[in-house]
Amino acid sequence: MHAYILKESGPELRVAASPESTKKMVEMGLSVSVQTTAGDKSNFSDESYAASGAEIFENTTEITNADIVIKVNKPTNEEISSMKDGALFIGSLDPYNSNETISNLKEKGVTSFAMELMPRITRAQSMDILSSQSNLAGYKAVIDATHLFNKAMPMMMTAAGTIAPAKVMVFGAGVAGLQAIATAKRLGAIVSATDVRMAAKEQVESLGGKFVMVEDSESLDAETSGGYAKEMSDEFKAKQAQLISDTLATQDIAICTALIPGKKAPILISEEQVRSMKSGSIIIDLAAESGGNCECSIAGEIKNINGVLVVGSKDITSTISEDASALFSKNILNFLSLLIDSESKTINIDWEDEIIQGILVTKNKEIVHKELV
Repeated sequence: MHAYILKESGPELRVAASPESTKKMVEMGLSVSVQTTAGDKSNFSDESYAASGAEIFENTTEITNADIVIKVNKPTNEEISSMKDGALFIGSLDPYNSNETISNLKEKGVTSFAMELMPRITRAQSMDILSSQSNLAGYKAVIDATHLFNKAMPMMMTAAGTIAPAKVMVFGAGVAGLQAIATAKRLGAIVSATDVRMAAKEQVESLGGKFVMVEDSESLDAETSGGYAKEMSDEFKAKQAQLISDTLATQDIAICTALIPGKKAPILISEEQVRSMKSGSIIIDLAAESGGNCECSIAGEIKNINGVLVVGSKDITSTISEDASALFSKNILNFLSLLIDSESKTINIDWEDEIIQGILVTKNKEIVHKELV
């Protein structure tokens, strides 16, 4: 069995395998090849991969004999054209926005797995790339905010006077949001958070944050069976918007993390609300690439709205690429353990496994995922 690790293109700095995970893949019975310089931007040299048992290859055309192709992001058309019929592709596919890529994988006969579709079940936690990467994104969002914020985060009592602590509000109390709360608290800020799921209240408060939410019958049923937030009614949104407006006007920093898989990110902060914030305030929008939680966000740009900086975060996990790559590669490694028989060291897939069914996109020249057919 031959697995190939591809180098990412564009602004992506992560890599889908670390030297540590490569060594364990070799121990699983895989012959591993890593594209040259694939790990350079995550501080993993070609030499470190070679020391872990991998071969180094240069050109994408060399993956024609690959049994397994692994990448952080979706493959390019050139990469797909080089894959053989029946090869396995494992990585992020952005399946709801990648019709051409998925069609090409289908036509080529590639069996593809979209890791971001991993079911939210206990057994799959160690394979969940959304959780591992979101955890780092929540941390980095707060660090980015402190870099732009021209005041101190914690309370400081000095002979010259007392500095009041910064006030931070987090939108969305999923994995990224909870890490943002924890990080802001560690830096000494006063933290509040909001989420449409009432179940998040206890988690927010356990981290020392204040939960800000309209509490009514709709808020008690605001989570899907898969553990994601539901789209809320216009009436609820109006009541929540008023509560948020009153709270947001007093904040120094807002961190936006709310996403709905397969849909545009919900608008949680209007331009009017941005203008109500104090000059010098910061908004970090982690949902900018999906449309943004803030009406003013543009992915990859920083806008100044009446003295408030609105940061449309883009590729934020790439800015902490070494740790992001290490966690991503462990997710991949744990998933590979489902595909490879430990005794025979051959690919042996249980197609009835709910994890396999949950992330399988193409197989036998068909699109098989129920939400994409």
